[in-house]
Amino acid sequence: MNNANSIHQTKTCPSCGRNLPGEAVFCGYDGALLPGEAEDGGGTDSGSSKVCPQCRKSFPAYARFCPVDSIRLVQEEQVAQSPQAAEPRRTSEKTGTTFMDQANVSEGAGLHADAAYLQEEAKEEAVPQSSSPQTDEHLLASTSGYMGNLIGKNIDKYLIQSMLGEGGMAVVYKAHHTIMERTVVIKVMHGWLLSNAKSIERFMRECKVTAKLNHPNIVTVYDVGLINDKAPYLVMEYIKGESLADRIQRQGALSFKTVANIVIQICRGLQEAHNYGIIHRDLKPDNILLQDKSDRPDWVKIVDFGISHFAKGGGQRLTKTGRMVGTPEYIAPEQLKDKPVDNRTDLYAIGIIMYEMLTGKVPFEGESAEAILMKHLLEEPTPMVQHKPEFKDGTPFDEIIMRLLKKDPDERFQTATELRLAIEQVASKLRSGRS
Repeated sequence: MNNANSIHQTKTCPSCGRNLPGEAVFCGYDGALLPGEAEDGGGTDSGSSKVCPQCRKSFPAYARFCPVDSIRLVQEEQVAQSPQAAEPRRTSEKTGTTFMDQANVSEGAGLHADAAYLQEEAKEEAVPQSSSPQTDEHLLASTSGYMGNLIGKNIDKYLIQSMLGEGGMAVVYKAHHTIMERTVVIKVMHGWLLSNAKSIERFMRECKVTAKLNHPNIVTVYDVGLINDKAPYLVMEYIKGESLADRIQRQGALSFKTVANIVIQICRGLQEAHNYGIIHRDLKPDNILLQDKSDRPDWVKIVDFGISHFAKGGGQRLTKTGRMVGTPEYIAPEQLKDKPVDNRTDLYAIGIIMYEMLTGKVPFEGESAEAILMKHLLEEPTPMVQHKPEFKDGTPFDEIIMRLLKKDPDERFQTATELRLAIEQVASKLRSGRS
């Protein structure tokens, strides 16, 4: 819990509403200047920032184009004199491509968006220390750092149709494979991260890790490549459906049978990853997609292995010692102690997800990320009956969830297969009408 104050204090972006680290100066998602920075600069000379003459958003001094409007940025003092500021422009003068309005998209709504930990690291990785040929104007304009520039264009054999979502490291597009004539998803790294070797390595690792995993309950990777030999991209199957997070938000608590069905599939997909020594480390409802299949409802697809960990030493660690990665509501106690993680870390997250599916709430809530993390370390989960009075006599999953949420990994289920077998026993009883 070292550096807790610096890590867990947050600021709220006035544009998109996301919470970002307290040290951040600009929002890593839409580039907006964060509260308080205009007065004290937050360690950055606020006078050196640039502004979009159309939408009036502020961006870091190194940025050259607005990611919303694809318009060249100008210094703040030039905005009042810019003729572009008077009339919004939605079409590129050169290509005639109509750009999307700023999307209000949930990061997990059936999309392959980035993990919430990127909010913690965006400030470190998004700002190049010095100018580089990799941040030249022509390269930035051709990569997803400026998302409007790719819509309507071709990346190799893929025609970019629309933007699905955006995270701290990449933009996610819906595209059409022009040869095979099928819809795919393309995840393209932000242009402004191309000068950061660690960011590129992490993105490429996600490509390699996900490509290794061939399982019906894990998103399928079709292709990887580079734009202009610089910007990496990952091509995945397009999942028609919704995220588990959106299902819970839309429907509230789920039925016992639905919970069992979803968790059994999560366990099957996770076991495949664990067999390769790959630990997801950021399992949460946003990263569980529920695919619409004609032959079976709620077909699970696990996505976003961006911060996965090789339990058997098969990969280089890309995060600093003592630096939290993951999402506070779903993070296991051992991650907070910077102890080695293994497959049981993912099983803890499944316990949180099960609790949330049954009640519509997570077991540990607080006014800040730090407060939530301390509860993971020190407190027992809030009894589900406090959220659902009808659970006064318990649920078929109580014993399983309590075991998954043990602070000591040795006291949890030890493998995803062991957990799946326990859930299948419950499912069998539910089908037979026994409690």
